Amino acid sequence: MRKTFCLLTVAALCGLSFLALAPTDLMAQWGVIKRGIEATQQPPAGEPQQGPATKAYEGSASMQDTKTGVSTSPVTYQNKVRNFSYTIPPGWRLERGDPTGNAEKLNIIFMKPGTTCSFNIHWTQMVPSFPRKAAADAGYKQSMEEKGIGKYMAVKRRDQGGKSGVIGWETIETAEKGSGGFQRIQWQCYDGKNYYYSFMASTEPKDFSANRADMQRIIDSIRFSQ
Repeated sequence: MRKTFCLLTVAALCGLSFLALAPTDLMAQWGVIKRGIEATQQPPAGEPQQGPATKAYEGSASMQDTKTGVSTSPVTYQNKVRNFSYTIPPGWRLERGDPTGNAEKLNIIFMKPGTTCSFNIHWTQMVPSFPRKAAADAGYKQSMEEKGIGKYMAVKRRDQGGKSGVIGWETIETAEKGSGGFQRIQWQCYDGKNYYYSFMASTEPKDFSANRADMQRIIDSIRFSQ
C-alpha cells in the first residue's frame, strides 16, 4: 500500500513538472481543448444559463415580423468581388451583408419571412498551394459515404468549368440526420484562384417540402463569370 502511494505521488509530481516545463504553444493548445470541453458541458438542471439568449434572424417564424424589403419578383444579384451571380425568388429579403459583394461583409444572408428558410453565401481564400481538386474529390467521396448512412438524400458532383475553373459538389440533407435540426441544400466549391465557397439554402424540416423548389432554384441560379 505504501509502495503504491509513493508511485502515485511520483507520477503526480512528474505531471506537474511536465506542465511547468511545457512549451507555450503546447499550453495554448491545452487551453483550446479545455475550452472546447467546457463548451460542451451543460449546467445542472435548475441552474440558470449565463449570457443573453441568441436572437433568431429577422424573418424566422419565431419572431414578429415588422421589417420591410420583401421582394415581389425575382431579383438577380451580380457579386462584383468574386464575379458570380445568383437569383433570389419573390417573397424573400436581404437580412445581412452586401449582396453585390462588399469584401468586408462576406456573410450574406437572405430569408423568407413567415418561414424558417434562409440562403447564405460565404467564401474564403485558401493558400496558393492548397490542393483544390483533391479537396473537392475528397468532399464528394465523403458525402457519398454519408448518403449511405442516411445523412443525405442526394449528392452530386457539380463543376462549372470554363475559365472560372469552378469545381465542387452539391448535397441535400435528410430530415432525420440533417445538421443541427435543419435540412440544407448546399453547393461547396473552389474556383481557379483557390477560393472556397459555400452556397447554402436551409430550413427546418417542417418547412422543407413546401419550399424545396425555391431553395433549389436559388442554388441552381448561381453562375460564375467565364
